[in-house]
Amino acid sequence: MLQRTMLMLISILALTGFLPGANAAGLDSAYLTGKWEINSDGACGKEDAEKLIVHDNATFEYGRRGKIEAVGFWRIEKDVVVFEMLTSPAYFQDIANELKDYTRHEVYSMQMMPLDMQQDQFSAVASIDDQMSRLVLQRCR
Repeated sequence: MLQRTMLMLISILALTGFLPGANAAGLDSAYLTGKWEINSDGACGKEDAEKLIVHDNATFEYGRRGKIEAVGFWRIEKDVVVFEMLTSPAYFQDIANELKDYTRHEVYSMQMMPLDMQQDQFSAVASIDDQMSRLVLQRCR
């Protein structure tokens, strides 16, 4: 029981960033650059997958269902990747059909803390405004 409690405590501390070195060892632009699929169960190429393309010039593209829905700039601050994106609020509502005539775009900021980094996959905790979610990103070639 004590071991399980300690394991849970260590996991919580790692997720919240209180353990030194528990986060993104080796996090740099070379690691992030490339094509990633989000929460795709380890299989690249699904038509409806969320795709993140991170360019080495500090820009990125994000899209779903074959369409680019957000573009912007990214940077690394300590163990956190900050994405400044330009997109329509329809992106967050997932009601693109209802807002198809909405032409205004806004700037949003997302912070993502990579965890459990492997060569072609990592999990992350991400936040936009007051929404947090856990993601798994798989590099696709």
